[in-house]
Formats: sequence, structure tokens, C-alpha cells
Amino acid sequence: MATVDTLPSYDLWSDAPGYLLNKPEWEAANASHPASFSFGDVPKGWPSQITGPSVWTGDDLRRNPDSYLRILKEEEIEEIDTAIKAWKQLSIPQIELSRSNFPLPTLGPVLRQLANNIYNGTGLQILRGFPIAQYSTEDQMIAFLGINAWIGDQKLNQGAQRAVCHIKSIAHLDPSQRGKIYVSAQDTNPQMYHSDAGGDIVGLMAVSTSGKGGRSKVASAAQVYNHLAKHRPDIARILAEHKFRWQAVGIPKDGVRLIHYQDGKLFLNFSTRTFIGYGEVPDRDTNFPELTFEEREVFGGWQWVADQYSFSTELQTGDIEWVNNLHHQHARFGFTEDPSNPRHLLRVWLRDSELSPKKPADMQNKFDAMFGVEPNLVPVDELEEDVIRKSTGIFTGSCEKALADYRLEKGGIGALNKKADR
Repeated sequence: MATVDTLPSYDLWSDAPGYLLNKPEWEAANASHPASFSFGDVPKGWPSQITGPSVWTGDDLRRNPDSYLRILKEEEIEEIDTAIKAWKQLSIPQIELSRSNFPLPTLGPVLRQLANNIYNGTGLQILRGFPIAQYSTEDQMIAFLGINAWIGDQKLNQGAQRAVCHIKSIAHLDPSQRGKIYVSAQDTNPQMYHSDAGGDIVGLMAVSTSGKGGRSKVASAAQVYNHLAKHRPDIARILAEHKFRWQAVGIPKDGVRLIHYQDGKLFLNFSTRTFIGYGEVPDRDTNFPELTFEEREVFGGWQWVADQYSFSTELQTGDIEWVNNLHHQHARFGFTEDPSNPRHLLRVWLRDSELSPKKPADMQNKFDAMFGVEPNLVPVDELEEDVIRKSTGIFTGSCEKALADYRLEKGGIGALNKKADR
């Protein structure tokens, strides 16, 4: 895989070169419409502009860091440390970490306020200041899961029964000895704007941020819509009214609309990778037609308007970033890394039973199909995760035997990470 040193700048990048539009290609397509051309009106039943705290620009957040950034206090770090030590005395699997067995008397209520901001405020939250380098790999995972339990009480299945995903490049491994790279979480390339496949909230912890690049980018989907409603309502209308077809759990055969307006908010859950494949699994499902040029222009318009209004930040080691996966999309610059200390993020998908909103029906159907089986394990690292993935396919299947064989080979590593048989 190419590194960022040999990649074009982000605005020239596309995960399907010549097919999905980079920024200059989008701008050329946009400018090609005659001045007299009518783009029509906004989608039927939609407002001309959406308002509320989840509608913001990157400049808005930079002017008001308190709207998304919370710095841990020393006594709060000590409280986390105490909770880690107390939890380890319980000798139960990491998958069973919860608010009840990871008590944070002072920090816990603060995290519940942050959860409310993620659901009902800006939809972006960063918790900064956790000294992650001072902790063992096991304790890092305990802290990550324990803190996240206070943000959302439900950890969701990320495929193959995983509660945690390791965002770490495996491109350097021998391709014959690993699974195929099929998502940008597994290489160093940039990521276009996307929703993760599931979950109300995407939570990331920066374990290591070595090398150069890799800035996190988040965009308010409602802000993107507001721009399109004014300048290119046809793009908003196609996304809101046209049924896009692709193969995915919970997706009806005739497809789904990609953006929805409900209860005064814009809901969405899609990525362009769904329609075209990615990396070493580039083939789209041939049961469905190729995207038309109009649809490709739609995705290009959404991507580059999102980038225009995005908030970009360099995550610091120990940061936990939460993004509302129902109302926003996120992206990432490409990066290079120090091979002796690779860039590494942990990811969890969350839902909070108290704060989770009613979703548009097709999104709810998709989520119900994806999360019918609760996660059952916490992979120790990206290598164990790859073993699981190779044994199960990309997102489905049972991984019990492969996981047991791997851990036996490694001398029992991760034995407390799998839910005990009842």
C-alpha cells in the first residue's frame, strides 16, 4: 500500500480514482451546469434550512472549544486509575465492563453530561488528558471500555462478535498470511467522509499517534444539507428521495434513501465504499447497477461540501473522541507512521438506552439486523482480530474455534477478554 508521502493531497484523493470524484473533478462537474439551469427545490417535506446545536461549521467549533473539548482533571484520572485496579480484582471478562462494575463517582456524572452533548448537542466530544502511555495494554483496554460504559450502556457488535475494533494498518503484513484489506481502518490511506456501518456513537481512543498526518475530520451533516439546499438542492433531493441499492444486512432489495429528516434533525448512515468496494476487496456487488454519473456527482458534492465545513483536529495520545454516527460523518487524512511504534486507535460502537432517539425505519431495520447478536469478545490486538476476521468472512459468522486455536498458540493470551460460558 502507498504511504502518504506518495499520495496526492487530500483534496486530490479518492478511494475510487476515476470513478468517485476528487475535489477538482467535483468542482468541474459543478461548474459545467449552465447558469440558467434549474436545480429545483429541496426534498418534499424538508425545510430550506435545518437549525439546532448539531448544525455547525469547523470555524464555529474552533471559536468555542468548550462545545466539544473536556480536559481531565488530576483527581478524575486518579478515579479512573482506582476503578481499573478495583475492576481487575473481579476477574471477569472485559466484555462485561459496565457502569456498575467500573464506578466513577465524580467523573461518571461528567461523562453523562458529555453523552448528552454527543446525542443532543454538537454531536462531537473529545476527552483529553488521560496518560495512556503509563498503562499496560490490558489496562488501556479496561480504561477505554470503562469510560465508554458511561457514555453508552450498550456496546454493539462490530462484526464477528467483536466489541472493540483495532484501527491499525496491517498493510505491512505478508498478504498471504493475513485477511484482505477491505476498509481504510486497515491501511494508511485517507478516508472519505462516511458513517460507520452501525451504532449511534463511534468512540475512538488514540493509543499511539506516531508518524505524520492522520488528522481527524468531522462534518455536521445538517450543515452540509443547508449548503446543498441553497446551492444544489438536486443533490439533497436525490439523497433524500432516490433509493440507492447495495448489499448489506437489513437493506431491502429495492434499496434505501441515504438521508432522512425526522424530529427536526437530519439522520444518515452511508459510505461510498458500500457501493464500490475498497482496497483489496474492490468489487461492487454486480447484482446491482453501477452508479450513474449523476449519482457519482451527488457523492462528490456531498463529500466536498462536507470537507468545506468540517472540523479537523490532530488527536493527541490518550484522547477519546466520540462522534454522533446518526447526524454526522467523519474522515481522516492519510498518514505515515513509525514502524517500531505504529499508529493505533481503539474503536467501539455505542448506544445509550436513555438517550438513543427514534430512528428512521430503514436505519432501524439495518441496525436491528446488524445487532441481533451481542458482542462476545474483545480482541487483544490487530493480529488476533485478523485471525477472527479470516475465520468468519468480513462481518458475519462464528469465530469460536479460530479464536481458541489462536489463543492456545499464544499461550492463553486474552483469556479474560471473552465472555464466559454460562
